Amino acid sequence: MKVLFVSTFALAMAVLSIQLSGAAGWSKGQTVTSITENNVNGEVVQITVTEIIDNSAHCANPTGYAIRDTATVKGTLALLTSALMISKPIDLFVTGTCDATGMPNVVGVTLH
Repeated sequence: MKVLFVSTFALAMAVLSIQLSGAAGWSKGQTVTSITENNVNGEVVQITVTEIIDNSAHCANPTGYAIRDTATVKGTLALLTSALMISKPIDLFVTGTCDATGMPNVVGVTLH
């Protein structure tokens, strides 16, 4: 009985970890076409990409994404600039909310 419980528990944990690794908010393989840094109700980095954007929140401005996190905005701007210069795709974590700019809000960026 103990072996069955441990096996079932291990299987459940494996399934859960697979589901978490494919988080619904990640938009993968986006190619940056432009980057803009603005002050719209605070500092914000706006990016446009070549792929169709994830606008699940039905934001008013579906032309790109907005990144506003004050703790990471400078580092994110540097990462996005590098990706743009070397034509390297990026992965974005889209929150499902809209930014003050009307664009979908992003809280995470990684190189693809």
